[in-house]
Amino acid sequence: MSDDLENAREDLAFMRALAETPAHPNRTMGFALMSAGLIYGFQTLVQWAAWAGLITLPGPLYLGFVIGCTVVFLAVLGVIIWRNRQKQTKSVAGRAYESAFEGAGIANAIIVIFFVLVSVRQNDPGLWYYYTPVIFALQGGAWYVGFRLRKRLWLGLVSAGWFVSAMVLGLTTHSGTYVLIIAISLFLLLALPGWVMMRLAGKQDA
Repeated sequence: MSDDLENAREDLAFMRALAETPAHPNRTMGFALMSAGLIYGFQTLVQWAAWAGLITLPGPLYLGFVIGCTVVFLAVLGVIIWRNRQKQTKSVAGRAYESAFEGAGIANAIIVIFFVLVSVRQNDPGLWYYYTPVIFALQGGAWYVGFRLRKRLWLGLVSAGWFVSAMVLGLTTHSGTYVLIIAISLFLLLALPGWVMMRLAGKQDA
């Protein structure tokens, strides 16, 4: 009985911390999201321009460009991790908020491995058209968790944007519009919210 009572008290304390923790945006997370949105948004925008015939990218240059974007982002991410290696989010809501995005990132990596294995095994690169909508839906879920924890309307709008973009991608597969939608989504639903997080964090630190 005493153990059950103690567990109940701990659960109540956890729920109270979630409810009472103020909505402090995370500058580091905002910078990471903004960087990812800008880098990969630019990458997909260039890919769309190549498809539309606006620019010409030979095969080796195209491959180097795609790999280079990932290298740049990994370098930025490495710097972020190194500079914040000793910082920890103290609030319960903050940890839950960050964990939602970390979980989405881990799921993203697992899904990439799955699609690589299946596409190679079946020799069907077209399967990658179904990868991005899944990732967009996961992002929508992560932002929805943030919306419920932080109770901020703009987080809910970002979540809805990811869900809508995922559905629109399902209607535009095997077309250049598909790539353009990805680029616009990354700029508006990843880079812009990341910038907003940084701005809000800066105002609270001032």
